Amino acid sequence: MAPSSSSSKETFLPGLNKRYLKSFVGLFHALCSVIALVVGNYLFIQCFLLGNDILASSEVDGSSLLPTIFHVTTAASGILLVFFWNKIQSYQHATTSLKAKGMTPKQMQNVNRARGCYALILCAVYPLMYRYLPDETLRDTVLSRAVAAAMVAATVCMYNILKVYGKGLFILYAGTKFGFSLQVLFAGSLYSLRESYPHLVNFFEKEALMISCCVEFGFLLYYCESRRIVSVPFVRDACKRYHPLLIFVFIVNMLKEKFWSRLPMSVSWATLLECVLVFLFLKKMTRGIITTVVETVRSKKESSDKRESFARKQRRTSVFDVTSSAGRRSSIFESIDFGELSSSLGSSRGINLNALKEE
Repeated sequence: MAPSSSSSKETFLPGLNKRYLKSFVGLFHALCSVIALVVGNYLFIQCFLLGNDILASSEVDGSSLLPTIFHVTTAASGILLVFFWNKIQSYQHATTSLKAKGMTPKQMQNVNRARGCYALILCAVYPLMYRYLPDETLRDTVLSRAVAAAMVAATVCMYNILKVYGKGLFILYAGTKFGFSLQVLFAGSLYSLRESYPHLVNFFEKEALMISCCVEFGFLLYYCESRRIVSVPFVRDACKRYHPLLIFVFIVNMLKEKFWSRLPMSVSWATLLECVLVFLFLKKMTRGIITTVVETVRSKKESSDKRESFARKQRRTSVFDVTSSAGRRSSIFESIDFGELSSSLGSSRGINLNALKEE
C-alpha cells in the first residue's frame, strides 16, 4: 500500500521523522546559544573589565581555544535559527507598544530575525577568516571581494529590515561590517588591510563579544518567558540593565584605546556614530532617572503632608473636646466643676458612714 501524504510530509529521510530532526536541531541550537553566551561573557569580563585581553594574546601564542569556541557557536546559533524561521517571536516586552512605534508584529519578527540570525553570522565571518585562513588565501583578491560583496548584500538587507525599528540599530549591529566590506571591495585584499591595521581583527572580535552577548541574552530570556520560567517584568528589567551595560563598557574601552588612530576610516565612522548614539541614550536615560527620582520625592512629600494635615485635624476634633455655651472649644476636663464633685463625694461618703454606724 502506498504511503499516505501526511506520513510523507512528516518524514524528512527514510526512517527519519521531521519532528525528531527538529527537536535535535532545537537542542543543538540551544546548546550553541548557551555556550556562546557563557564563553562570550567570560571573554568580555576578561578583556574589558579585568584588562586581560585573551583575544589579543591568543593571536600571538596561538592559544585560540576559547575564541574559536565562541565564534563557532555564535555562527552555529545564527545558522540553526533558520530552522525555526517562522517561530521567531513577533513581539517585544517593552514599555512602548508596537502600535505606538508604528510597527506590525510581522515587522517585529523580521527585526528579531535580523538580530538573531544575520547579526550573529556576520559577527563571526571576518574573525574566523583572519584566524584560520592562510595568508595566501587572504591575499586572493577574488575570494576577498566575493566575501565582501556577500557581506555588503547581507548588511543592506539588514538595513532594510532594521530601519523600521531604528537606523541606530543597524549602526550598532552591522555598521562596521558594511563599511569594512566596502573598503575590501576597493582594496581587494583582506591581507593588506590586516597588515595596514594590526588592531583590526581584535576590534572585530571585541565587537562580536558585545553583539553576540546582547542577542543571545535577550533570546534566552524570551525563550524562558515563553516557557513560564521567568516573568515578563523580569525579562524587561534584565534586558534594560544588561544591554546598556555591555554597550557602555564597550564604547568606553574603545575610547580609551583611541580607536580613531587604530582603525581604518571605513570602520571608525561607524564606531564614532555608535559613541554618539550611546551618549544620546545615556543623556536620555539620565534625564529619565532624574525625573523619576523627583516625582518619587514629590509624591512622598505630598503624602506626608496629607498625613500630617489629617493628624492635625484629628487632634483638633478629639473626643475629649467640648464646646461651651459661649461657643469656645475647650477640653472636657476644663468643664468639670471639681468643687461640686468633691462635695458630692463627701456627702456620699458621709451617708455610707452613717449607714454603717446604724448597722
